Amino acid sequence: MVLGLTTSITAYAIFYSHFQQVRDKKVMREGVARDKERIRLKRKEQQQLMQQQKEGVIDSKDSD
Repeated sequence: MVLGLTTSITAYAIFYSHFQQVRDKKVMREGVARDKERIRLKRKEQQQLMQQQKEGVIDSKDSD
């Protein structure tokens, strides 16, 4: 009986540990994906701002 209980507890601990590692890995990958998307959007916004600034400079030169 003790052997069965010990085996069950050990099996549960191994299963739980494995499950936690898989879950943590998934969460970390999702974080990386969010970071990449945030960086992509930030670069896009910066490019749009630069384009607007260039157009503003060109427009102000043309109006002189």
